Formats: sequence, C-alpha cells, structure tokens
Amino acid sequence: MAIKDVTVIGSGLIGSAATRHLAENGHSVTLIGAIQDNRDRVHASHYDEARITRFIGPDIVWSDLAATSISRYAAIEERSGTKFHTACGHLRCDLPDHHPESTLPAVRAVRKQLKNDGRELSREDIEARFPFLSFQQGAVFHWDSEPAGIINPRRLIEAQIQLARRSGANVVQGVCTHVLRHDNMYTVRDSSGNKYLSGNVLVCAGAYTNRFSLVPEPLNLEVRPETVVLKEISQELLKRMATMPGIIWNFDHVPGVSSVYVLPPVRYPDERIYVKMGADFDKDVQINTLSEMHAYMISGGSIRTKELLAPILRELVPELAVSPTTSKPCLLTYTPTGYPMIDELEDGWYVATGGCGKSAKSSDQIGKLAADLIRKEPWKTFKPSTFAASVL
Repeated sequence: MAIKDVTVIGSGLIGSAATRHLAENGHSVTLIGAIQDNRDRVHASHYDEARITRFIGPDIVWSDLAATSISRYAAIEERSGTKFHTACGHLRCDLPDHHPESTLPAVRAVRKQLKNDGRELSREDIEARFPFLSFQQGAVFHWDSEPAGIINPRRLIEAQIQLARRSGANVVQGVCTHVLRHDNMYTVRDSSGNKYLSGNVLVCAGAYTNRFSLVPEPLNLEVRPETVVLKEISQELLKRMATMPGIIWNFDHVPGVSSVYVLPPVRYPDERIYVKMGADFDKDVQINTLSEMHAYMISGGSIRTKELLAPILRELVPELAVSPTTSKPCLLTYTPTGYPMIDELEDGWYVATGGCGKSAKSSDQIGKLAADLIRKEPWKTFKPSTFAASVL
C-alpha cells in the first residue's frame, strides 16, 4: 500500500483547494470525498450553481481571504480550462449611518484598508442601473466592481481537482469514517473498508467533521440548517434582469430577518433559470444526528423559512411576484470565532473547516493556508490564533 505525504478528507471547496496547493508544491496527496447521492447519506451544500464573491464587507479577515482568492480565479480558470467565475459585480445595501445596527463604518474601514476601488452609489444610480430592484428608503449602497460577482462552486471544485491531478494527486471517491494514528503514521478508513496511509491527515469534512471518528476530540462546531428560496424566471424577464449583480441587503423592517443575500439569474441542472435568496439559519429545525441531517437534506427545507423569505424576494424584485417558488436545504458549519478553524490538532493531524456561511468565495486561500500549515510555511498575513481550533 502506497504511503502518501498527506491524506485530505473531504473533496469540497476547501479540501480540493488544499489538495491542489499541496500537490503543486511537490507533496504526494490522496484526496477522498463523497459523491452526490452516495449510499452513506453524506450530503454537501456545494452541490449548487452559484455563490456570491465580493471584496467589500464589514470584516477585514473575510475580505482579505476573499481578495486573495479572487486574485487567483483567472489563473485557475485558464490553467484548468474550466470556467466557474462570472464577474457581474456585487451590490451591498446597508442601513444608514445613524441606525444602531448599521455596519457602514466597518464596511468603509475595510474598503479603505483593502484600497478597494468600490464606491457608494446613490438611489438614483441604483434606479437607473437596476430598474427591476426595489429597496427601502434611507438605504446606503456600495458597488463592488469586477471581478466581484458570482462563482459556480461545483465547477470551482472541478477545476481545483483537475489541476491537483495534473500535479500527481490521487483522487478517490469514498466516505471517510475513521482516522487512526500509530507511531508516526496515519491510517484513514472509509465506509467500504478501504485504507489509506500517510504521514499527515487534513480533515476538511465540513458539517460531518464531528459525525465520524475523524478528529481526536469533537471540535466546537455548530451545524446550522439553512433553507434558500428560488424563484424561477422566464426568458423575457431574464433579458430585463441581465445586469443583475450579486446582492447583500441589510434592513430592519422584517421581523425575524435582518439580512439576505441574493444571486442573479442562473441556469440550474433542470435547465430552468432561478434567482436565489438565503438568509439566516432555520430557527424551527433542530439537527443533532446523522439521520436528522439526512432527513433534512432530502427535504425541501424549512416551510417557515420559505414563507418568510419569499415575500422579501418579491419585495426586492417585484416582477418575480407571479413566478413559481421552490426551496432547497443547506448545511452550514459555524465556529465560535466566526472564522474557519485551520489548525494542527495533534502532530500531523490537521483540520480546515467551519466556513460560517462565507467560505465559498475564499476557499482557495483557506485551502492554501491549510496546505502552508502542513508544509511548515509561515503565514504572511494572519496569526495562527485567528484560525485556532477549539474543542467542545
């Protein structure tokens, strides 16, 4: 049995990125990940068609991770031949400065720190550029220009894996259930009984990090269910909404919801075109076991959340009022700090998990930080404490 330098568990956005960075730096790597509709009932939220990618936000750590990742998109696309990025821009709508919940001061500070060329737009600008959108009075708008926009997470993973394979990575399908340490070696076992040997292990299992025997001790992670709403649009409406960017909208007029994100029209595998909206996690759904995770992920998500979000989407895009509405479930993994855990748990046993609903756009840099940690390469921008793991 071949012994690799690293076994990466989880072939999602972070795991595939880490594998590429390790392989391209000369390390022998095995990447093990589940396929969609696997018999082990392991699911993933990256089975999706669009995620927002942006620079501007109220948190410099997330904005820095995003900016560094975005700077590599074009090279990854060119080298892999896989297009996953659409530079349609990003629109951020905030509550005014005087509002107690406004994040505008933080957003402006981050923009200045990043030397971002985004700018504030007037309501007249918004109405002229996006006549199909409708926002509350008093809102303040930031425009995040290209290459902000959206990414296709499936295709980004495909691109990362293709480049990793080109550099010698071994990519296999499977659901990892156990990590066993003996002497200075690790054995990773999957649900079919296959074993993989390596000197190091990197766990990028997202919501399933604590569900199997993949870490020495359960990590302080919270798995949150989130239902997204999708509105189907016609070809005629698509023409009128052709300039729509990705949107983050903060408001105070809807009880129980203070912020939503909205994706522009995207074609899905069923060949229909949808506008997608998501918000906070489902307050009426509790998930504590593998069986509960499976039951949720094969459902339509929370009916309560769907009924809460659908009117907000109709308010934002009034022309969607008569469009059919559907919903889809997601699982998000949160940490106490609000940042990913990228850390060494024991000698040679690493973790990169906890995207906190923000990691898709930043996944390449998160994966690189994990790879650099394994390679003993010091981080240039962040302190290790920023991404330190904590146990329950």
